[in-house]
Amino acid sequence: PDKEQYHSGLDLKSLALNFASALLFVLPLAMYFYPEFIQKEIAVVVMSFVVAVLVPPMGWMRPHPYSDMPGNLPYPRKKD
Repeated sequence: PDKEQYHSGLDLKSLALNFASALLFVLPLAMYFYPEFIQKEIAVVVMSFVVAVLVPPMGWMRPHPYSDMPGNLPYPRKKD
């Protein structure tokens, strides 16, 4: 029998959302220490969230194996 693959959260969508969220948490520090670059810092955070939303599967939700939506399932991993 084929064993079901465990979803580790290391797909591109999860990584992109984690990176964008980390930038969001660092943003207040960057704005405090480098106030001359506030617009660029905000633009970087906004663009990171735009990229995270556009990474397949499209949308704001992380893919997970028990999703009711077929478009929100993680991509299958390569067989060893």
